Amino acid sequence: MSDTFSIKVENGVAGLSLIPILDMSVAEELLMSFRECTTLSKDVTIDSEGVERISTPCVQVMLAASIDVEANGGKFSIKNTSSGFERGMRDLGLSEYLDNWSKN
Repeated sequence: MSDTFSIKVENGVAGLSLIPILDMSVAEELLMSFRECTTLSKDVTIDSEGVERISTPCVQVMLAASIDVEANGGKFSIKNTSSGFERGMRDLGLSEYLDNWSKN
């Protein structure tokens, strides 16, 4: 898998494919990717299929992005949740967010 974020728009939804290691060193790049997504569509879906590990700074970026998307009338969702992504969210006590994003 590539070590850069991939963005594409399908059916009016901006899709962001995440990279395997989401740690502090990529948090700013992740933020910029979410900002680009919101210029392309009001709805954003993240694909976490390849995520092996996620750290608090990247989770904070995702939480802020989801709040921004929803505040502007869009939907923030997730697909292909990897075990590493799910474990990271649950370890931080954020299962509720993961569950809500999976339903959208």
